[in-house]
Amino acid sequence: MEPKIRRMINKYSAVAAVTSFVTQPIPGADELIVVPIHYHLSVSMARHRGASLLAVPWIPVSKIIWGGAGVRLFANFTLGLVPVAGLFSNAITAVALTELLARYLDGALRAPASPPPAVSLKTIKDALESSLRAWRAPRRWPGIRRVLRRAAPAPASA
Repeated sequence: MEPKIRRMINKYSAVAAVTSFVTQPIPGADELIVVPIHYHLSVSMARHRGASLLAVPWIPVSKIIWGGAGVRLFANFTLGLVPVAGLFSNAITAVALTELLARYLDGALRAPASPPPAVSLKTIKDALESSLRAWRAPRRWPGIRRVLRRAAPAPASA
């Protein structure tokens, strides 16, 4: 992914997270605000790639946006009842949905000649797993296993 697109995605993720965090006490308000943010992200990515707006696979993109809004609304009604957890879960789900949408759209716009991949639970699972792997990879400390394998010293007898 290009650095400019990565910065754009980070900006939209931050806006979606802050919006979701602030509007969480009002059920459904954050979804009404985040949905247009995601459509604006889709248009911005298409323009950055130089693709026509007609070349954007709008049906799968809409499935991701509206399906994600439904899942986020459900999570808002379940975790939203817990005072602090609701605020953070709403922001985290907004960022996760923005990342998923951006990765899907980047892949679809990178190869416009081929049909875009179908949106399914397996696609979502694979996207989440690959992003988690990429996030964890540079942060691994090579000697951590060696440190964890060392036996803890026995407590001294008094």
